[in-house]
Amino acid sequence: MTGYGEEYSPPLATVANFRDVSGFIKNVKPGLLFRSAHIDDASREDLDILREKYWIRSVIDLRGMQPWPFISTLQLPGKHDTDYTQQYPDHIASTSILGLQLHYIGLSGPQYGQFVFSQISFWDRTKGLFQIATSPASGLQHWRKTIGNKMFRDRMTIPETIIDHSLPQIKAIFQVLATPSSYPVIILNRYGTDFVSMILDLVFLLLQADTQSMHKDYMQSYEDLAGSREERLEVNRAQGVPDDYVDPYLPFVSCLERHIQTKHGGIERYLLSVGLSSSELQAVKDLLSDTSSLSEKQGWLVDV
Repeated sequence: MTGYGEEYSPPLATVANFRDVSGFIKNVKPGLLFRSAHIDDASREDLDILREKYWIRSVIDLRGMQPWPFISTLQLPGKHDTDYTQQYPDHIASTSILGLQLHYIGLSGPQYGQFVFSQISFWDRTKGLFQIATSPASGLQHWRKTIGNKMFRDRMTIPETIIDHSLPQIKAIFQVLATPSSYPVIILNRYGTDFVSMILDLVFLLLQADTQSMHKDYMQSYEDLAGSREERLEVNRAQGVPDDYVDPYLPFVSCLERHIQTKHGGIERYLLSVGLSSSELQAVKDLLSDTSSLSEKQGWLVDV
């Protein structure tokens, strides 16, 4: 954006963990890619700052749109009854509000859920469904504990499972990032920590950013959120998440990079495998890379 700079970058009082990632990742052009915690409670003033000072056009919310609305099956192709069903189009939806293009892309989509379900033994699945049917509150609590025993084995189990199985969601995120009119973009979830870092690290790897800078960006979120540690602990405990998940996992970036390399053959091969095209990958590079020939001018990305 013309005139974008520190002097035009006021802080946000009601949005936590907000920053331009180019402050740590020098491969990324300034003023285009931001990260933060949620903006659900953002003040009108801060929303105005996001739109009018940072020129934010698009929000990628990694929590998805919850809860999904119920729709009549009459609206579904091939359905002619009057039942209602919950719509789960891969946990991907977009809408426009107050000049912002909002992309709700829930990382734990149906493919992720199917994989997690497959990791639970037949006996545990049967017992869990029976307990939920007979005593919903205690049954759901027991089911969460059963899932947690599988998915919280170590800090990287869930991120790696998302990378391996939530392919439509990863594709949808990168398609937003490959569209010039999306920018500037902010990527967020509840606190803006590990899942936001995971998505951004995929972008950074594509731009060939150095691991040390990626690690510093990851750690900065926990420094910014130090004052909310007790709140995050309370939220985690209510969801059955281990206490140590409230603190940074020091090998996060290196583990993620290693997983992409060893399991998927590198970042470009991985992104192609989720269904992105070579031209879309090149578009992300051209739009975000600090070494590309594209620049920002009067709020629009133009080829110079």
